[in-house]
Amino acid sequence: MLRQLAQSKGLLPYRMFLRAYQDSAESLGYGRLHVGPRTWKRWLAGDVRSKPYATSCQVLQTMFGRPADELFALAGTTDGAHQVGPLLEAHGGMYEMMMDAAGRSRDAAGEAERELGQAALEAAQDDIVDLARSYLLRSPMEMFPKLAAKRDEIISMREETRKPAQLGELNFLAGVASCLLAEACVDLGETRHANEHARAAWSYANSIDHMPLAVWARGMMATSAYWAGRPRDAVNAIGRAAQHGPVGISASRVHSIEARAWSHMGDKDRTVAAIHAAMDARAADQGHVDELQTIGGVFDWDPVREQRCYSSALLQLLQVRGGDFDPAAVRDFTGQVLAHTRQALDDALALPVDQRSATVEATIRTEMTTAFVILGDMLNARQTLNDVLSLPANMRTFPVLHRLNGLTSQLAKAQPARQVRGLSDELTEFIQSSTVRALPPGS
Repeated sequence: MLRQLAQSKGLLPYRMFLRAYQDSAESLGYGRLHVGPRTWKRWLAGDVRSKPYATSCQVLQTMFGRPADELFALAGTTDGAHQVGPLLEAHGGMYEMMMDAAGRSRDAAGEAERELGQAALEAAQDDIVDLARSYLLRSPMEMFPKLAAKRDEIISMREETRKPAQLGELNFLAGVASCLLAEACVDLGETRHANEHARAAWSYANSIDHMPLAVWARGMMATSAYWAGRPRDAVNAIGRAAQHGPVGISASRVHSIEARAWSHMGDKDRTVAAIHAAMDARAADQGHVDELQTIGGVFDWDPVREQRCYSSALLQLLQVRGGDFDPAAVRDFTGQVLAHTRQALDDALALPVDQRSATVEATIRTEMTTAFVILGDMLNARQTLNDVLSLPANMRTFPVLHRLNGLTSQLAKAQPARQVRGLSDELTEFIQSSTVRALPPGS
């Protein structure tokens, strides 16, 4: 009955039905209720074991003027039963059955030819590019709901087309959105969720054989693993990324993340080897720009983030294995940290204002400050940290806080002095007032 009434009202197409359904829901005071395309298909086919929720039933009754029991019964029945004798009797005879079969064929043919309008697809592409390019400039708490909504919209759009090329593009966009969600989860300190989004991104990439996206997703899986304290899993994930055969800038990113993973395990030789491999990969780049690099923003693995990756790996190594190094080795590694952070900061400050990331610059300055503290240069440490302490509370991401906690630990080892104690107190207050830190677990 629901199918017949929907057809008579021109509501068989999902978009038309959803618009009318949400209008009716709002008129009843339920807000913009949502019904997915698969659910709508099941309703039309009578493929329901029990009636929908009471609110949905009320909306449907308002739309079609029939009780829900009748809407989900076979057309022509009056008692709501789904079984009323032989098939021919239920459909009122052979003629009615043939007419119904022809109608279903028309529906199936239309279903096979369904495609998105080009404008809708281009709008989704533009939205993803805008989110990727603006992500590093904004708070992850501002960006996360936008990313989640856009990812869900893209997934629902896949139900509206049967064209292989459009489905492939939508899978690519869903994978990109999932990578951005993984990035946001890392920034918000939810590494388990980050890994789930990254794994989903890899699945989308794998479904369309998109090597750059697959490599990026594996890199995000590795990143979420070492932030979660599972460096061995990070090494395994980055090994899987290497199986895709990345070259140039893509390979440079893989080796940079590999260096971070080995540093969390305290493996000096492999950390240094991975840094050199990353440098070699960037030097060997032939200028090829893949689809992800064209998007830019988060997906632009520029020298700023690469140099910061080197300094992060070496600093992490010092903090894990510092007690095993002699003073000369500590000074050498610390000097390398300063060299990389200075280069990263110079490159960052040279970017146009609308491309500079306050959080990226904060992580660079924090690592530079930590290096100065290790060398006992408290004057430069204080001056370098001033700009970090102006970072807004909602931009103090988990990676920023992680580095600040490392700095706090390093200050605890410094010679007790009024300047050290004052800086430690400022850092403690700064960390405590982070909006990200205040989020309840799992939120």
